[in-house]
Amino acid sequence: MQARDFVKMLSPERDSNVRPKRSVGYSNAFWENASTVTFSFMDDVSDELAYRIEMAMRQWEPFVSLAFELVENGKGQIRIALGGTANYSAIGTNALRMAAQEPTMAIGLDPASPYFEATVIHEFGHALGFHHAHLHSDANIQWNKPAVYAFYNKEVNWDEEEVDLNLFGIESGSTVLQGEYDRHSIMHYAIPGFLTLNNAWFAFNTKLSDGDKRFARKVYPAIDYRADPI
Repeated sequence: MQARDFVKMLSPERDSNVRPKRSVGYSNAFWENASTVTFSFMDDVSDELAYRIEMAMRQWEPFVSLAFELVENGKGQIRIALGGTANYSAIGTNALRMAAQEPTMAIGLDPASPYFEATVIHEFGHALGFHHAHLHSDANIQWNKPAVYAFYNKEVNWDEEEVDLNLFGIESGSTVLQGEYDRHSIMHYAIPGFLTLNNAWFAFNTKLSDGDKRFARKVYPAIDYRADPI
């Protein structure tokens, strides 16, 4: 598996008042529709790299009724850290519960990697409130759990709780919002056959699928301002 596979949701348990949520999307973590979501970089970033990251993030923009605004001299609602070894993001508005000095998104993948842009798109999907597509109730993946635990522990030092959060668990409830299951989603992990009991494998997705676009439009629908009363 390539490095982009080891991207994860940042557990809401960082805040004791937030329960861990696992699904395709939770309405209580979505940003207010038609609002502006700000983002910033935690460290100095070259103009070229900042542009690459921003353009990758903005691939979601045509499909949501949100504006994304870069904060150059201050802290955004989404705060991006580069370097390190981890790729992760807080889920949607859970970012607002984190301390201002903490990053809400981290991209540890080398910018020279051919999977760098795909990683940014995936993590920004989490920042919009979207969860891993393979957690969908209709995915029906026949996991070989002992093999999965061993693999992720060896490759990225994830414990069982992190594996459960990112690969297995789904929590039902009134705030769950699911579109159709989409194995081609940018939010779906690539899964090699040896991690499933029936040797089923799932390809490495590097761009927004048609399903991603439909689900984003469902969550953040277009606003018809002509319908507003004068």
